[in-house]
Amino acid sequence: MQFDLILFIDSSMVLTLLVLIIGGLLTLIAGQRSETAGKALASLSLIGAIVLNVLLLLQVQNGGSVSQSYVWLSGDLGPIMTLGFLADGLSIPIVLLITGLGLFSVMFSFVYMENLKNPGLYYSLMVWFIAAMVGVIYATNLMQFFLFYEVMLIPAFILVYLYGVSEDSAKRARNALQFWIWTAAGGLVSLIAVFIIFSNTGSLEIISLDTMTYLDTSSIATETAKLIGLIFLLGFGIKLGLVPLHVWAPPVYGEAPMPVLVLLSGAMTKTAAYGVIRIVIPLFGSALSTYSTGLMVISVITMFYGAMLAIAQKDLKMMLAYSSISQLGYLMFGYSTMTLIGVSGAAFQLINHGVLASLMFFCAGAIKLKTGTMKFDKLGGLAPKMPYLATIAVIGSLALAGTPPLSAFAGEWMIFAGAAQLAVTSGAIEVLILTVLAVVATGLTAAYYLWFVRRVFSGPLPADLENVSDPPKTILFIGVVLTIFVVVVGVYPWLLWRWMHPVLEMFAGLLVGG
Repeated sequence: MQFDLILFIDSSMVLTLLVLIIGGLLTLIAGQRSETAGKALASLSLIGAIVLNVLLLLQVQNGGSVSQSYVWLSGDLGPIMTLGFLADGLSIPIVLLITGLGLFSVMFSFVYMENLKNPGLYYSLMVWFIAAMVGVIYATNLMQFFLFYEVMLIPAFILVYLYGVSEDSAKRARNALQFWIWTAAGGLVSLIAVFIIFSNTGSLEIISLDTMTYLDTSSIATETAKLIGLIFLLGFGIKLGLVPLHVWAPPVYGEAPMPVLVLLSGAMTKTAAYGVIRIVIPLFGSALSTYSTGLMVISVITMFYGAMLAIAQKDLKMMLAYSSISQLGYLMFGYSTMTLIGVSGAAFQLINHGVLASLMFFCAGAIKLKTGTMKFDKLGGLAPKMPYLATIAVIGSLALAGTPPLSAFAGEWMIFAGAAQLAVTSGAIEVLILTVLAVVATGLTAAYYLWFVRRVFSGPLPADLENVSDPPKTILFIGVVLTIFVVVVGVYPWLLWRWMHPVLEMFAGLLVGG
């Protein structure tokens, strides 16, 4: 019986994908007849995926891992290409982030997405979108990674196109197509790097599941390795929305309905961030270390550009959209340091930003649901009317500003510590200046989030909002759960860090201070 349980847990990665893919299909079929059935099946599929991955997480304590491999293409001399799945302390928390946010997005849709056209299609697309992202995170083969990476764009594109907020179908189509072209281009750019790797090494395996070692790229010429790394960063940078590759993000964030936007900002961008830490840094970190300063410049520009435009917005949703772009600059800043503590902080912040960005988008959706607007000049004085939501929004705002002892503080501290370490070891004054500027950017974050709190929850209450009250319990439940995570992980970061740290140490030798 014990052997069967272990075998079941070891198969959880494939079972997760099957549960989500089949669950999405059943949701589509049942949802045609009953919206309630579609909602139930979508929720059950995601709950099943979460349970499977919680079991996996318990299996990989103390730096362990679980892997599976299946031959996909084979020739006379043996396997040509395999499908590999790896669950460890880095991939499982990100999958739990994606599936957890997916479940909350579906639950949020129950009360936010009223009068849905074809609810079965909507909920099935949400589940399939999540399934594709899970496939990206668990992949150990480069071609498999990019197969899922591109497939996830299909449900995302349809969701934006069919369920976007614009009444003008031409505008919805234009925004959705812009999203498709830019993000698909990002994947195709990265695919060029995959082909160069294969031509130089004869392998597409990111990690060998037999030896649990990363692909040996030492045979690749240094200049070629630099080129491959930069191509990957260009491709991942597009999907992350780094400046100046962010062109697709503002119109799509403005177009997407709030539950879909949560997945785009809180989950989809994290697949690109994961690609950097799983592929680029362990394979090409040494070669790219000479570009650390340049990459840090791009990161700081992204921080300030997003923050300044967030301050200028008159609409809460767009403020959060530009804030998300700015916050992703911190992740790239941590990666750019090429130090163990800086990269570790970025990995930690990957989870934190997913939770915090989603929390704030849920709050914005709740405000829109109860007031009918997200325009700052039409809001104000809502704290007495919505005390629970106001409390949640204030905590989320303080956390995103890096306030201790909330969750983002630990991640930002490690990122800045990594940059300071690089400044000391390299003796480069420009790195020190960039570090100071990055710290200053957190002040801008605090400024526009506190201004958001002031404009929405303080001041005079507009006459037409006299009867406003807190949002439904479903939304408050989502907000409370995410807020508890923010507080608990902030007070005791080791609860999350204990899983991630052993994995990051695997390529510590490639990084400064490793």
